[in-house]
Amino acid sequence: MEFPTGFFTYTVGDASPVVEFDGHGRATATLDGQVIVVATYRVVSDVLEVTDVEGPFAYPEGGTGRYRWSLSGKVLSFSLIDDGNPGRRKGFAQPFIQRA
Repeated sequence: MEFPTGFFTYTVGDASPVVEFDGHGRATATLDGQVIVVATYRVVSDVLEVTDVEGPFAYPEGGTGRYRWSLSGKVLSFSLIDDGNPGRRKGFAQPFIQRA
């Protein structure tokens, strides 16, 4: 299965960011229309590696996070392998719902 591209949303507390995986190794998270994190990503089989680059919620010091991913219908799920970024761990613990 190929890693999906496009727009996804997830919810943590009162916030529902939108994340775009562009298919070229760039992921952009926005909240209320404002960019909050720009990251690079790489997919190797069923493992997603993601690294924050910039943005007010970015935490490059956390290094590269590694997650196993799976897609069921429009729901993209992640299971933690390792990640030094606590905010990303919290977000990636939620189901990402693909937007139309």
